[in-house]
Amino acid sequence: MPEGDTLWNIAHRLGPLVVGHRVDEIEVHRPRYPAPRPGTRIDDVTAVGKHLLVTFDGGTILHTHLLMAGEWHVYRVGERWRDSQGAVRVRLRVNGLDAICFRAPTADVYPPKDPRQRPWLQLGPDLCRDGVDHDDIIRRASTSDSRREIADVLLDQRIAAGIGNVYKSETLWACRTDPFAPLTRFGVAEVIELYDTASRLLRANLGRAKRQTFQRSLAVYGRANRDCPRCHQTIRIERQGDLARLTYWCPACQTRP
Repeated sequence: MPEGDTLWNIAHRLGPLVVGHRVDEIEVHRPRYPAPRPGTRIDDVTAVGKHLLVTFDGGTILHTHLLMAGEWHVYRVGERWRDSQGAVRVRLRVNGLDAICFRAPTADVYPPKDPRQRPWLQLGPDLCRDGVDHDDIIRRASTSDSRREIADVLLDQRIAAGIGNVYKSETLWACRTDPFAPLTRFGVAEVIELYDTASRLLRANLGRAKRQTFQRSLAVYGRANRDCPRCHQTIRIERQGDLARLTYWCPACQTRP
């Protein structure tokens, strides 16, 4: 499932292959503005939370958001793809390579003077980066509905960017926190502890092919009806929030606050 570490890893794999090179061919599925022309140089590839930004000479930005199903692949030109032509949302042919984004629900082009609000500018601090800004996170969290369950709060990218279902569940387990407790029950120190833990777990997986949060695996995510690795009670799964996102947790040892 793509979360902040996934996008960081994509950016750090793709960037060295394409930055500084000119695009030979470019294809974007139904953009609201035209894509840059072939021959335009790629100046930067960066991840911001769960968003991937490809910046071209002149300031045009190609923006993709993978949500749950999107992927970026890189192939040599002529190499067989692992997905279908119909699933292509972006294709960049650069320096003998095809960089292809499949199945992303969001793929769009933002020209330099685009009047639209850029969604990545509304995000909270990126938890994959050094030096999490505690004051900014607390300020942003204070504007949220205090009745929201803490698991739902952690998914709010406007407070801090990068956490998805996996790191939400793993962070709450690591901090022994009840996913269903309302935000109003948490003090400043407890909120900071949660986001610091999420940042630590995300950053520990930068550059890794397989996520590890506990003993070379995951502690609770994807382990419904198995034993909790800490207290050996049964891990449960439930849907939460308006979007009915999955939460894995141990009701025996996740009792804070």
